Amino acid sequence: MPIPEPLAGATCVPSSACPRALPLTAAQREVWETRHGPEGPAYQSAEYREIHGPLEPRLFAQALQRTVGEASALRMRFFATADGPRQCARVIEAPGKGFPLHRADLRDRPDPDAEAQRWMAADLARPFPPDGPYFRYALFRVGEDRWLWYRRIHHLVVDDFGRDLLVRRTAEVYDALAAGLRPPDSPFGRLSALIADEAAYGASDRYTADRVHWSATLGDRPVPPVLAGRTAPPARTALRDDVAVPGHLARRIGRLSADLDASRAEVLTAALGLHVARTTGATDVVLGVPMSGRTGPTALSVPGVLRTVLPLRLTVRPHDTFATLIRQTVLGLRAARRHQRYPLADLRRDLGRSATGPALVGPIVAAREPGDDIALAGAPTVAHPLTDGPVHDLAVTLCDGGSELRIACAAHPGLYTAARLRTHVAGLFDVVAECGPHTPLGVPGRAARAGRRPLSGARARR
Repeated sequence: MPIPEPLAGATCVPSSACPRALPLTAAQREVWETRHGPEGPAYQSAEYREIHGPLEPRLFAQALQRTVGEASALRMRFFATADGPRQCARVIEAPGKGFPLHRADLRDRPDPDAEAQRWMAADLARPFPPDGPYFRYALFRVGEDRWLWYRRIHHLVVDDFGRDLLVRRTAEVYDALAAGLRPPDSPFGRLSALIADEAAYGASDRYTADRVHWSATLGDRPVPPVLAGRTAPPARTALRDDVAVPGHLARRIGRLSADLDASRAEVLTAALGLHVARTTGATDVVLGVPMSGRTGPTALSVPGVLRTVLPLRLTVRPHDTFATLIRQTVLGLRAARRHQRYPLADLRRDLGRSATGPALVGPIVAAREPGDDIALAGAPTVAHPLTDGPVHDLAVTLCDGGSELRIACAAHPGLYTAARLRTHVAGLFDVVAECGPHTPLGVPGRAARAGRRPLSGARARR
């Protein structure tokens, strides 16, 4: 029986029409049910990597094709059936014969980088074709030994953890081809095994324990305070700010980290929680923390979609110390990691909230740890994020490069101005500069002295 046409407003078809089709993971269903459809341009991530050194474009294209062939998630098409959405693998053509790779030598242009950036911006504005594939690559030569590798992938097929697996595998294959060697066997597990593993979790005692944990954590349905003071529908674009943490503050964060047995990311997460409390006057802060959803060998080896954003609830009491808040953050993150597999859709159901209802979290805080040192046959690369999906409020990424610490922010353009975004980054830095381990949280910071509301004993609830 022929494979049904992909979803484009079509009626449902029987699941038997595509006997090898697989159900979606819970995280994939989250994206599907936003009604943006698999071709929606909002739910995508994109970055480009500067490559500094010689590169052989033909071998690079071969490495990309081989990696895509090994990762079935990238080759999926999506269908509506009577039993819900399903995904089924398709054939991807070779480079030069339909493979979604754009190549251009821009060395003769007045501004090669600007030309490449314009192409990327135009590509990001284009929806993926309804029948896929839901990824696209480009390789621009912008200097004698300088290249830009662009990649764009829809959230429906691969999340950020999976994208990192794909980048590292592409580099591994390219290194082997450049050396005239046979690439190592694929390290990827099967997508069907990932889906079966998730189904087994849903019927396990672990699922029940995770549900109990999150029900206890959010049972009183807190309303997350937001720095903008109001909410708006998600935006496809974002205001961005990427700044280096000044050296004296980075050293202070390092001392707090060592003294309080916390990572630098955990110190900054606590600082963001205090900044939210100082700015809004709330003592009940709910940050959003991205989690990979991967806790076992199967999930760790399969490019796919499991990522979720879970609540980190912090109580910011005026008489507690900054050390207490950091400890609360460390324990809260540890608990979230233990219970990170619980589906966000199930958490919303437990709390009586729909996917289009009030947000479960306020500002999102993520951490990018050292280890992004990808090289292609010895040529180092530098990653430049372009987008990571729709922006709901404010997202702060703590980029720990080992010797350098950076803060990358993405803000809803309808809720923040560039100046306001810089004010919040400055407020976060103020917390770090002013707070030692024994500083009471109720001591007014610089922003509070400038007119922000002081902490109160009120707790926001719904």
